[in-house]
Amino acid sequence: MALLPLLLNGCGGNKEPVKELPPPNGEEQTDAPGGGDIQGGAGVEATPLGKGWTSKQIDNGVLYHVFNGTDEITGYHQEVFVIDVDLNNPAYQVKLVYENPRLTTSAAFRKQTKAIAAINANYEPTSIYMRVNGTNVYTLQNDIINGTEVPNWKSEAAVSFSGDSNVKFLWAGSQKKGEVTVDQQRQYYKALSTTEYPSFITSAPMLINDYVKVGENFVDYSISTSSSYYKGLSSEHPDKHQRTLHPRTAIGLTKDNHLILLCVDGRIKSYGMGARSLTRFMVKWFNPQYALNLDGGGSTTMCVKGEGDASTNVVNYPCDGNKNYDHTGERSRDAFIMVLKK
Repeated sequence: MALLPLLLNGCGGNKEPVKELPPPNGEEQTDAPGGGDIQGGAGVEATPLGKGWTSKQIDNGVLYHVFNGTDEITGYHQEVFVIDVDLNNPAYQVKLVYENPRLTTSAAFRKQTKAIAAINANYEPTSIYMRVNGTNVYTLQNDIINGTEVPNWKSEAAVSFSGDSNVKFLWAGSQKKGEVTVDQQRQYYKALSTTEYPSFITSAPMLINDYVKVGENFVDYSISTSSSYYKGLSSEHPDKHQRTLHPRTAIGLTKDNHLILLCVDGRIKSYGMGARSLTRFMVKWFNPQYALNLDGGGSTTMCVKGEGDASTNVVNYPCDGNKNYDHTGERSRDAFIMVLKK
């Protein structure tokens, strides 16, 4: 199939060899069909108000939302941390930050003296394409995911940053996994103009494409989770990786140009989400026109100026080796998405 890219307006090596923590009850949970029919779409207003939500204004045009309670979509206890930035406000800049050697999110956050918020961004470098300030840093090296025989599915889309607040989403995938080859994706990202797209990072899955909830159907839900086939899948296989409830990180953009940075905790007290529940959660509470899943699991981390841990400003509860209910357990990564005040 020919590559039909859609332009949507709007570490060195592997991760650290840290054993992942199990979910709170010790049993793996997966996305279920619940949550009702979450509509969303153009003209639908969504505000994170009600039971479980607290909200605070961090700066003029920057809101910080926290959800702590039972989520009706998954039916489990969830803790979710969200930054909403009005990009129409000229006081802010959104930036893709690359660090070599790798740093924790909080260490990268502290290096940026005007940082207001930050989240982790990248999957393993061999699975992504990333350009920073006109220079290609990673070029989607592997057709398979490191250490497995799983075809590389982690670069079906990208989020790009140019100027101070111009954020766009690009989708080099298709409605069905595997219809666009890794090499076709690689060539597509390589051909992107360095002038128009000086900084971008690829990831997957695309959650929301012009209000279409494509993330609901990324996983093949016809596969029984009790089947020997499912149980034998690698944890890196997309049908397991994006169906299991895990910590998640995502970025979205609303029609009125509000940037949404979102982290869902998991494995300690919060259960986490899969691609489908994350899609529905974002639609229900924020209704972004576009949204993309970023690296999750032990990488999921958010920093917010003046919030969370007094020394690091980590607001969520990273789970990379962290068995305590605190803000430690960060994983070092290469790339971060940051909101800076000019």
